[in-house]
Amino acid sequence: MTSRARKFATVMISPMLSACLLAGIVAENRRYLKPEDFELYHVRAKAAIESLPLMIGSWVGAENDDVPREAQILLKPNKILSRRYSDTSVESLNRPRSVSLLIVQCKLASDMVGHFPPICYPSQGMEKILDEKRDWQVGTLKITGKEYQFRLTKDGQTQVSTVYNFLVVPGRGIVRDIKGVEQAAEDYQQRYYGAAQFQVVFQGLSSDELTRESRDEIFLTLMEPAVPVIRQLDETLTGLKSGAPQ
Repeated sequence: MTSRARKFATVMISPMLSACLLAGIVAENRRYLKPEDFELYHVRAKAAIESLPLMIGSWVGAENDDVPREAQILLKPNKILSRRYSDTSVESLNRPRSVSLLIVQCKLASDMVGHFPPICYPSQGMEKILDEKRDWQVGTLKITGKEYQFRLTKDGQTQVSTVYNFLVVPGRGIVRDIKGVEQAAEDYQQRYYGAAQFQVVFQGLSSDELTRESRDEIFLTLMEPAVPVIRQLDETLTGLKSGAPQ
């Protein structure tokens, strides 16, 4: 090949290589999912959480307004459900048994990372005295989570809060602790699905006010109607794998 021919070939190939490179960049960019690609999922997630009934058997719920504004700013939640459920069928210590239910769902997995019991409760001056893996079977759904206990002594009185906690991360299902959320936050195709956290909180003057057996029974009762909610939060997994949110 003559020098002139080589120069001509080089001139012709360079634009072709540039075009191929540009086409590759465009194709790669199409694979990257954007926040707006997940909006329909978050609309459905919010609706699912809001569908949880106020009356569950003999337990009657009332909305709480106790979520600190600072926490809401930190979480940037798509939905927060905070309720206190009271059992109208029995009385304990001359008052109805009651527990708190908190469900938080965020659009970004990273927004959930700093919000879980081992961080939140000690920040309020409470001492962690129990951190134990727990599994609960609710119908056909296995919930893998943790049981935490925190103690606060004030004015000569000791209050113990027991928290049953688990998280739902699309692409990973129900996860036991915050590690699954951290992993999702680092995944560019998964982070915009966010994460949801469920907490059932038992508060009393002592850890003996409700036995673990009683707490488990209450937890299972409250989680039974929450099973469809949990499945809805996790039902877009096939869309995630194909790169096309449902």
